[in-house]
Amino acid sequence: MKATVTVDEVGRLVLPKDIREAIGVLGRMAVNVEVVGQAACITAPERPGGAVARKRGRLVYAGPLPENWDSGEAVLRSTMPCTRRRRACVGARRFTLST
Repeated sequence: MKATVTVDEVGRLVLPKDIREAIGVLGRMAVNVEVVGQAACITAPERPGGAVARKRGRLVYAGPLPENWDSGEAVLRSTMPCTRRRRACVGARRFTLST
C-alpha cells in the first residue's frame, strides 16, 4: 500500500485512514518512526495489555480472561454506587412532598 501525503508548515503529516488501519494506529496513539536509508518506516508500538478489537464501532478487549474472572461481579461493582444514589434520591423525594 502506498500513499503520498503532504507535510504542513510545522512538520505534521496525516496518515490516510486505510494506512492507519493497516498498521494498527488508532486515535491519538504514538507511533515509532525509523529512518532506513532515504525512507522513513512508521510502525505502531506493541500493545502490552492484550488483544483489542473493534466491535460495532467500539474498542473492546478480545484477549483471554483470567481464570477467576466473574463478569457478573464486575458489572455489579460498577453499577452499585449509582443504584444506591438513585434509591436515596427516591426516598428523599417521598418525604419532601408538601400539601
